[in-house]
Amino acid sequence: MQTLTRYAVPGLMVLLSVATTSVSPAQLVPRSKPPALHSYAVTSIHAILSDPGHYQFRIVRIRGVVQSIIQVPNWTKCGFAAAYKIRVEDESGGLTVIAQGPCGRDPGNSGPIVPETLAGGEPIDALIFVSFTNQPRESPNPPEGLLQWLERTP
Repeated sequence: MQTLTRYAVPGLMVLLSVATTSVSPAQLVPRSKPPALHSYAVTSIHAILSDPGHYQFRIVRIRGVVQSIIQVPNWTKCGFAAAYKIRVEDESGGLTVIAQGPCGRDPGNSGPIVPETLAGGEPIDALIFVSFTNQPRESPNPPEGLLQWLERTP
């Protein structure tokens, strides 16, 4: 048994190091730019709010007007950094969109404008990742969208 351990453990360590060096973290968690904004049909906020389960974990396009933008603390790869809660309304309802802030976003994956330059009353076109949580025996929390792409509209 001691002989087996003496040769097996170093052999396993070599195999493990070869396996882990050939896989980079980028391969483990693929991130890519979402498809073009205009390849998505615009979804009304009312549709998302009335059937959040249908949109859960999907990327959807919304178009609306920024009602407010609030800076909030967020834990990112840089530690605590600013994130933004953006309240967006269209003619059918309102939804909160979360922007991860400068440290949390992928520079090639956020659109031509950054959320911190927005002001209330500005029309936007955005791709969001819809998510909501259900607590046991409670009504669902309102859906939120994680910002994927953001553009101003004329």
